[in-house]
Amino acid sequence: MKRLSHIIFTAFALASLIGQAQAVDLDEVRFGVFAQSCCGFGSSKEDGAAINGEAVFSSPRFLSVLASPRPVVGATVATDGDATSQIYTGLEWRVEVSRFFVAAGVGAAIHNGETDRYDPIADAARVDDTIFFGCRALFRLAGDVGYRVTDRLSASFHWNHISNAGLCSDNEGLDQMGLRLGLSI
Repeated sequence: MKRLSHIIFTAFALASLIGQAQAVDLDEVRFGVFAQSCCGFGSSKEDGAAINGEAVFSSPRFLSVLASPRPVVGATVATDGDATSQIYTGLEWRVEVSRFFVAAGVGAAIHNGETDRYDPIADAARVDDTIFFGCRALFRLAGDVGYRVTDRLSASFHWNHISNAGLCSDNEGLDQMGLRLGLSI
């Protein structure tokens, strides 16, 4: 069942990327590989890797009041059939010094993980490998530290976290960390 949801997530993400690219100016595309459920504030219950694709758009003029963040939309697809995948959107602020950069982002994600309330008796067999998120829609935080290899190509170390910020019954959260390449359009 999760494999089907991975396909649906990927198709939805690609359709979103294509739609967004036509509506605003596409600035950059990024691709990466992340360790699944590895580090940070969330649970470390899932194994494997995740493949990430992201589109970054030029900041629209009306966002200048927020220091001109760039809109992002992306998807992270888990390679382990039982792990959590997500699609997301948000805003990213980036500071560059010479060829080095630091970026921070906030937004929202929708995932295909467990949203049912944790039951100690019914869920005893899967408590060690199932993240209980509590909500389908979650908050997302992200950050990158990177280097512009050329004027168009960048490489970065990336971290992201999704959780419900205590708004739902369970809030284990998920962190991912890895490397990705960016290509400016």
